[in-house]
Amino acid sequence: MGYPEWTRDERFRTFLGRKRNEDELERLIEEWTIKFDKKELMEILQREGVPSGGVWKTSDVYDDPQLKWRKHFVDIEHPEIGKYPVEVSPFIFQKTPIEIKRPAPCIGEHNYYVYTQILGMSDEEFLSLLEEGVFE
Repeated sequence: MGYPEWTRDERFRTFLGRKRNEDELERLIEEWTIKFDKKELMEILQREGVPSGGVWKTSDVYDDPQLKWRKHFVDIEHPEIGKYPVEVSPFIFQKTPIEIKRPAPCIGEHNYYVYTQILGMSDEEFLSLLEEGVFE
């Protein structure tokens, strides 16, 4: 900020003073911060040791250079909604790479497998319940 005059103002010297004059302090800080976009401001503050981060829109996250480099989002084809980005694991393992092999299932897509292979229902019983509308 370059230590503007107001940073030495007695009103802001203590926590209680800053709290009492919070609206004015916020106005002064805003006058300075509004000159920067959120990424610039975040980088300036972080360089000075101030923990900070921007509030990102979804499009900002998809376009983030670090996440692109890490291949954090991959496009996958879904039978109902078409191509869409999927977030992969935030961890990168050298010996056990993680890959997205298929999209999220549609509602009921795996019913037959679950009922017959996992729960042991016969094909006839499954078809009968399917025809009765039990799975809808």
